[in-house]
Amino acid sequence: MIHLMPRLIVLLALAGCTATGIAGDPITRTFQWGDVMAGNDIRRSCGPGAPERWRFIYNGVYSEQVRVYEIDAGGLDARVFDRPNLAQFGRLEFDQFMHGAGNRTPITRDDLRRIVSVWESDLPKAVRPGDHLRSDRFFWTTAGCREGRFVVAAFNYPADASSPFAFPQELARFDRTGRPVNPPRPIARDAGVMADFTSSRHSNDGSVRFLLKVTEGGIQQGY
Repeated sequence: MIHLMPRLIVLLALAGCTATGIAGDPITRTFQWGDVMAGNDIRRSCGPGAPERWRFIYNGVYSEQVRVYEIDAGGLDARVFDRPNLAQFGRLEFDQFMHGAGNRTPITRDDLRRIVSVWESDLPKAVRPGDHLRSDRFFWTTAGCREGRFVVAAFNYPADASSPFAFPQELARFDRTGRPVNPPRPIARDAGVMADFTSSRHSNDGSVRFLLKVTEGGIQQGY
């Protein structure tokens, strides 16, 4: 039963739990992560008269680092979830493992307009419907409510780890977490791996893995 529990947790997570934001503990966060990356909570609250808000998530290989930037009228919240260092796991490390290393930075309307403008200029490089996002790769998911309309897009880094997107640099200007980015690196495009994701939710080293699919107007879990 002990061996089945991690797999059971991930299968339930991929089945989907409704998120209202980023949960403050890693178990709930795992259950809701696909919903959060898709911005479905933003979608549900977005409509005429809704306030503008944005979420940008960097998947720097899920088991290594995740960076979350959430923007509303009050400012930009940055949170970083790193792989915990068990050799130096004290109270601070435990708190950051639970909630992420974070900070909130005020931004002006002009700052937000610039971030959104640069993001829009990157949209021609976004993932096309039908393509996938793998947890063991480097990518961004982005979602927002703008003028009462929900928008969503994802960006995969190329296999050579080049950085063709400009909006991450704009977000970095307001990142005061003090945590360095886990930068994209070349990763072999192993053949037949999509089938592996449907047959097993853990990699050989035991880390959680998941697959997201970009659709017309959204991001969904699974193949």
